[in-house]
Amino acid sequence: MLRGENTYIRLMEESDVQHKVDWFNDEEVRKTLNVEFPISVVGTKKWLHNVTTNSLRKDFIICSSEDDEPIGYCGLVNIDLKNSKAESYLGIGNKKYWGQGHASEARRLILDYAFNELSLNKVYSFVWAENETMQHINKKVGFIIEGRLRDDVYYQGEYREKVLMGILRSEYRR
Repeated sequence: MLRGENTYIRLMEESDVQHKVDWFNDEEVRKTLNVEFPISVVGTKKWLHNVTTNSLRKDFIICSSEDDEPIGYCGLVNIDLKNSKAESYLGIGNKKYWGQGHASEARRLILDYAFNELSLNKVYSFVWAENETMQHINKKVGFIIEGRLRDDVYYQGEYREKVLMGILRSEYRR
């Protein structure tokens, strides 16, 4: 478990599956994602069992320190120890907690883990071009825009642009 002032992250457990299903099936939350929907409890449990044995990723649940409520998800995928980098993802699924700083704090916790525990040199993230909130959160902790992938994904009847953002260990200030 990694603790911040108002937020902590812990590895995802089977008891978290229903939260993830509810969040990913919520239309507002889903706008920020690139996943097929709807997702199911059965499918998500199967996914969790597969990813927990995958050493190339770590999947966390974000919780509020105030009430231990699961409020979101984050993680590292494509962990590449040879090249010392990983892709990061993050989202606050419980809309009651939007705009309260939990995402920024969780982003810092995942960066602390990547840079201090895994000794990675770089963390990068793909963000939908229209998701200005996540771009702002990333910039707040030191990410910079490294590029744009125009019409990169065909999703729900339209091509969508992704922004590639990254941060180096030397640029990260807690």
